[in-house]
Amino acid sequence: MNVSHFFFNAEQLGRLFPYYILISNQELKIDACGAALNNFVTLPEYGSFAQHFTIADKPGDTINNHYLSSQIGRSLTLTPAGKPGLYVHGQLEYLKATDQYLFAGNSITGLPNEKAGGGSADPVLKNKLDFYFDILNEIPGEVVVFDTSHRYIFINQAAIRDTALRERMIGLRDEDFCWLTNRPESLAQERRAHFNEVMQSHKLKTWEETIINRYGEELYKLRHMYPVLDHQGEVKFVVGYSFDITDRKRAEEQLLISEKKYREQYNLSPALIYTHDLNGNILSVNPAIADTLGFEQDEVNGKNIAQYLTDEDGAKLEKLYLNKLKAKGHARGVFRAMHHDGKNTVYLFYQSYVVGADTDQSYIIGFSHDITDRINIEKELRKAKNATESAAQAKGIFLANLSHEIRTPMNGVLGLNKLLSKTPLNEQQQGYVKLIAESADSLLAIVNDLLDLEKITSNNLEFESRPYNITNKLNRTLQLFQLKARQKNLELVLKNRLPEEFIVIGDESRFIQILSNLLSNAIKFTKTGTVTVSSAMLYNANDRVLLEFSVADTGIGISDDRLPYIFDPFMLTTSNMVRQQGGTGMGLAIVKNLVEMQGGHIKVNSKVNSGTEFTFSLTLKKGLVYIQRYNGNDGQYDPDKLKGKRVLVAEDVELNMFLVKTLLESWGCEVDSAEDGQKALQKASNKYYDVILMDIQMPEMDGLTATRHIRQLENPLYRDVPIIALTANALKGDGKYYANAGMNDCVTKPYSEEHLYERIVETIAKDKARGDSAPSLNNADNVENKVMQEAASQFSGEKKLEIPQDTPIQDTPLPMNTTVKLYDLSIIDSISKGNQAFNNKMIKMFCDVTAQDLSKIKEAASGGDWQTVGSLAHKLKSTVGNMGVEILKEPVRMLETRTAANPHATVNELEEKLNQVSQQLKADYPEAFN
Repeated sequence: MNVSHFFFNAEQLGRLFPYYILISNQELKIDACGAALNNFVTLPEYGSFAQHFTIADKPGDTINNHYLSSQIGRSLTLTPAGKPGLYVHGQLEYLKATDQYLFAGNSITGLPNEKAGGGSADPVLKNKLDFYFDILNEIPGEVVVFDTSHRYIFINQAAIRDTALRERMIGLRDEDFCWLTNRPESLAQERRAHFNEVMQSHKLKTWEETIINRYGEELYKLRHMYPVLDHQGEVKFVVGYSFDITDRKRAEEQLLISEKKYREQYNLSPALIYTHDLNGNILSVNPAIADTLGFEQDEVNGKNIAQYLTDEDGAKLEKLYLNKLKAKGHARGVFRAMHHDGKNTVYLFYQSYVVGADTDQSYIIGFSHDITDRINIEKELRKAKNATESAAQAKGIFLANLSHEIRTPMNGVLGLNKLLSKTPLNEQQQGYVKLIAESADSLLAIVNDLLDLEKITSNNLEFESRPYNITNKLNRTLQLFQLKARQKNLELVLKNRLPEEFIVIGDESRFIQILSNLLSNAIKFTKTGTVTVSSAMLYNANDRVLLEFSVADTGIGISDDRLPYIFDPFMLTTSNMVRQQGGTGMGLAIVKNLVEMQGGHIKVNSKVNSGTEFTFSLTLKKGLVYIQRYNGNDGQYDPDKLKGKRVLVAEDVELNMFLVKTLLESWGCEVDSAEDGQKALQKASNKYYDVILMDIQMPEMDGLTATRHIRQLENPLYRDVPIIALTANALKGDGKYYANAGMNDCVTKPYSEEHLYERIVETIAKDKARGDSAPSLNNADNVENKVMQEAASQFSGEKKLEIPQDTPIQDTPLPMNTTVKLYDLSIIDSISKGNQAFNNKMIKMFCDVTAQDLSKIKEAASGGDWQTVGSLAHKLKSTVGNMGVEILKEPVRMLETRTAANPHATVNELEEKLNQVSQQLKADYPEAFN
């Protein structure tokens, strides 16, 4: 290290080179030396350097100016005169500014000879010194020794771990230590002050010191300085020792923080913190009591909790609170406390715990929160909720009334227009009649869309779950649009990749609505070319299928800027099209919601002037007929699970009773029947049943009343029988209504065989404990039924159908079918499994039962008894649903709900359409009526 151009003072040299020596150039005299060197060698000021030192490895060399000049920049080891074995190591430099040589001594090795003449030290003494040295170095505490000038003369390993630094610090002060270790000078000043106090007082000094380690962490030391006195009472040296108390300090700090935190929590917490004895006498409360209840702390201590509760809650304190604490060790709930003003009630949510339950000093500690604001807000929210629901209900009623007020005159307009069309008209008049019909249909379509959109936005849209032939619905929907397509000279093409007999379970009316909306738009916005409908099966699982449908046209297309918003309500492709084609923009919004509410997806691809394609997919459950015909028995459906089960069916409609009995007996059930609720109650009170299927609307006693009476029976085997509601109502909230009456489940008519089977199996499975204690059924294997014997003779000849490998694609327009089926036997087929004898009996019963019901409806209508008409229409609804007679649903609904504008005309409409259905059934199935 070349230091020739640096200027140093004595303090700086002492810190950099604790064993330095300054030598004059001319006379080679010692001008100055480090204080640390004076601890080992006594050097007179301005003494001859050559007389006091020799070169350790070249003791014979003469030390003069020439020799020292040759050693500049080299390492030297000096041996002090009279100190053989002691070596001072350093490097020789020349300082031009002062014309001096600098021996930069930085370490000393060896021990000074204790005997004159260079003899060896006493071995016994040396061993003792080594012994004490080892002890001091192994002590876990930090031990140092200072001379009276506050210079280090001993440092153990615990005090300074770095060996080089430890050796270098011998003879230096704390100022040097702080400078070498980059510690603040204030630390050295503090230590110097404590040292001076010890030197003056001759007493032990103890203090705590905080230092920062190289990782930036605070460490705490407990320092001690103890003066060692000579026989005259003067200080010979000072022993310093210290211990690391970081862990203790941190623990103390954490304890203080915890105490402060808990004290603040207790005093500042908004919770009411309290303690009381096992009798409810208050021991202590926190200040929050005063703010919440208006009492001072001293007012409540020693008083019983009951004094501060409402009379009603105070009377229940021991039973609902204290006894619960003693039994369980904890309690929680809500108490109503009285404010100090005696007027306001404060709602307190509390949680209390027994402390020290295994000692004689047990007590209760509890925490409460003031939930008065929340209770009041909940009350306001309930009011707001009721107001919102009332507004929504009023909105629904308004739309229903609006629909009624529009439909009523519109029905008259359409009726008169139809009568007008049958009179002799010229060509111009016929055009007017056609425009009237189209305008009225458009207005009715808008009303229907508004009602659907309202149901969707209010989450009141219900979906049916019933089997239907989706291929048949696809064909029939396209047939409805053949005329419109031909009128515009458009080609309507079906590319169907689904089997002809493809039964799925879902909402067929919503499927038709989706497809009709897309087809209507495609035809509306296409001037020339084709409209193509495609269908395909994307995935076929055990009991479900993923189907994809698309409607593509060669029309005007949709611009890119409108595509992202095409499914938004009231969004139209262009404003020009509104003027040309009309429309409200609700159709696609409804379609998207209908698809997504059934778990499907819809997308659109379009290019202006090239056409548009809408593609939607639906995951539907396969009907049992399809599974059995094409998939075989895959274990999803096991009728043996219900074999031997005793079932009571309460149903007043003969056709419905026959249908459900046939299903149950085909599963091996023993079936009893009851025509009304009163008879069902009598049978359920005297016989064990595994399950009861209960119709809701029946004469004498309805199903809900019968269920409530059954739930009050004394015998638990009769009282706890599972009851499944059979209802034609599908309104949202009915399930909860039936559950409140005591029913376990609900099945909506018309129902599929699979759905009814699943609900019965699941309901009985939940009642396993009761079933295990049921009386044995001796005649379970001898169930006989005349109807089932007839059916069994036909089932034996049933054949499994084979699905074709490739269903041909129809690439040509479908022919116009003028004979549209007014019924759909998908549900009946799914139950009969191809047994035509069963189907014939159902068809015959349908015609007979509906004829009887129609006669009763006409009789009640002639007498103005519309309540009876509504009840009869309700009975007729499930019968119509089972036979899939769509054209009867609307007049039946209007008579049931008594919303027909002209009920007598609706009865006539029902009679006319029912006669059409009966005539078609008799023509299609003459063998059923032989």
